[in-house]
Formats: sequence, structure tokens, C-alpha cells
Amino acid sequence: MSHLNRRSRALAVSKKAFDHKVVRFIISGGTATMVDIVVYFLTYNYLLYKQPVQFLGSVISSHMAALCISFSAGFITNFLISKYFVFTGSDLRTRHQFFRYMMVSSVNFSANYFLLKLFVDFLHLFPTPARALSAVLVAGVSFFLNKYFAFRVKQ
Repeated sequence: MSHLNRRSRALAVSKKAFDHKVVRFIISGGTATMVDIVVYFLTYNYLLYKQPVQFLGSVISSHMAALCISFSAGFITNFLISKYFVFTGSDLRTRHQFFRYMMVSSVNFSANYFLLKLFVDFLHLFPTPARALSAVLVAGVSFFLNKYFAFRVKQ
């Protein structure tokens, strides 16, 4: 009997935690970040072979080119999960959410770009762990920008 009580209490606690927006944001952000980092690793190591990329007459380092590709994959993943799983109460139209989310993501991308530049080019960290570290540092700001701007709810 006590086993069933403990199990039902554990289910109630996990259901209550799962209902909390921050927990859902961490799950969605973690999922999108994992997609981003895996795509980054694969792009950097196996698609670009750690070689610079020529694009529109400019040379882009492989870690920055990989960031552009992986960030796009994480962007799409995170928007869909955020819209349908985290910020479900938003009364904004999808196109407005997407536009605002794109604005927030451009801020996030810029922060990730400069952090990655700092970590790889100046501090000489390995690119994949540097990408993971920059993603974690930007995540907190991203939550508040998404909650109060991209997926806001009118009072």
C-alpha cells in the first residue's frame, strides 16, 4: 500500500513540475540545444571537415559556418516546441509569434556568435564544448525574451 502512495505522490509532484513553464522551457530548450550541438558537431567535423568556407567572396571559419547551420536547426526545433509545449497560452497569431521569435533569436544568435568567437578564437577552447557553453549562457536571457515578448499573453 505504501508503495502505491509513494508512486502516486511522485506522479503528482512530476505532473505539477511538468505544468510549470520554466520546467517545460528547460525541456524544450534542452532538446533544441541538443539538436543544435549535434548538428554543429556533425557539420563542423564531417560536412566542413574543419576547413574554412568561401561564401559570397568571403572566407568564413568552419566553426562560424557550422554555427550558422546548427543555429538554424535549433531555431526551427525550438520555435515549434516553444509554441506548442511551453507558451501555449499566448494569444498572438502564429506569424506574429514567429516574427517576434525571429527577433529574439537574432539577439541570441549575435550573443552566441560573439561568445563563440571569444571562446574559440581568443581563449582557444575546442569548438563543440565552446558552442555548448555559449548556448547555456544565452538560455536564461532567451527564456525572459520569449516569455515577455515573443509569446506574451495580454493581461
